Amino acid sequence: MKTRFKHPVNYISALAAIISLVLGIFCLLVFKTNGDTGLVALGYFCMLSAAALNSLMLLFLLLNGAWHFKDYKEHLFSLLLLLTTIPILCFYFDVL
Repeated sequence: MKTRFKHPVNYISALAAIISLVLGIFCLLVFKTNGDTGLVALGYFCMLSAAALNSLMLLFLLLNGAWHFKDYKEHLFSLLLLLTTIPILCFYFDVL
């Protein structure tokens, strides 16, 4: 996957989006199968930190996209990957 991205910011944001998605799914599945209420706090912390990280990465992506406009396809792919995590995070907040 690293060879797909020319700019390191795009690679880091795609990696952060994938990791936050996997962690969110893991926390949700563990909570639903176990039913432990202590995992709710861990799930909320995970989702809040993922939301903060993804928001920060969104800002970096927008700035990098404005700075290196000629590689707009790569920036758009990274933005779409990062923006798909937002509705999923909202769903996790509703479930937890």
